[in-house]
Amino acid sequence: MLSEGGHTGLEPPRVLASAATGVIDLIERHGGDVDTVFGRANISTDDIEDPFNDLNLQRYCQLFVEAAGHTGHDNFGLQFGDQFMPKQLGALGYAAICSPTLSAALRNMEKYFSAHQGQTSFGLLQDSDILWLSYRIYDPRIKDRRQDAELSLGMFRNIFRAALGPDWAPLEVRFEHDKPEDWHEHEQRFGAPVRFGRRTNALAFRRRDLDARMPEQDPYLFSVIERFLTARCELRGDPEDFATVVRNQIKLHLGDRTPGLTEIAEVLGMTDAKFQRELKNHGLTFQDLLRAARQELALHYMNDPSMPLTEVALSLGYSELSAFSRAFRNWTGMSPQRYQRTAR
Repeated sequence: MLSEGGHTGLEPPRVLASAATGVIDLIERHGGDVDTVFGRANISTDDIEDPFNDLNLQRYCQLFVEAAGHTGHDNFGLQFGDQFMPKQLGALGYAAICSPTLSAALRNMEKYFSAHQGQTSFGLLQDSDILWLSYRIYDPRIKDRRQDAELSLGMFRNIFRAALGPDWAPLEVRFEHDKPEDWHEHEQRFGAPVRFGRRTNALAFRRRDLDARMPEQDPYLFSVIERFLTARCELRGDPEDFATVVRNQIKLHLGDRTPGLTEIAEVLGMTDAKFQRELKNHGLTFQDLLRAARQELALHYMNDPSMPLTEVALSLGYSELSAFSRAFRNWTGMSPQRYQRTAR
């Protein structure tokens, strides 16, 4: 039996309608016809009135594609994300701004992102003292993801600005899609160099930024929101989402040492026993997730030809280059040196 989108046995991912807050106003400001844009995306304007309503993620992405085409503003998603404030994101946005620090805000967003949007990777990657906030929809049915990627990174940038001030800018921004014609606007709005055609969508920032306090922290409001987000995560019960959260935490804590099960359990607010039960319930093992996290980070680092292989090995928790080389050969069927030559 084919589910929506023509994929066998795979339910279409959903996104909370709060992510579309303000899109009608922006369409009208650009002289577009709202009914035409929504009709082409097969969404009703009534669908976005309730911020807790679930939208088909594929149609949500198509909504911004249609808005860009209909209004003639190719950077429509970029402009939408630029003016999108954290509270407009709904429960996930409030979970971020009610957190005590930016570090806690990003950790809570990562933990509960699947409650907001399905089949999406959201997490942190570590490059020495530089961190990358990475975002990518991995549902294969959603082909045109450019508008969504640009609006999403704009939304996330504004969460940083809530803690660090309106003039904060990332060190660099990356997108997986090709460079658009009017790419200069991207650098103007982000205030940073922007690269295109990369493996994922990400923005870079310094580790010390994580220590910034969230000015509207509210433990009571967070506890209310957390119950809602937890319930939605349990309702969806997507094992890929849980695996992604764990892998991303492992990647964040990999360095000159390898994080253990206890350390990751503490980060996720679980006892060792509860964490192990969750892994078992999802058909996962910690070692498998550690191996997957290392492999993903290794491929990320190998895209940088200026990064020595010994540094790559140490960044993945290997004490010797030979151990990393053996693992890399098992993952890819070739040595790291050959992989770099092939990539060039």
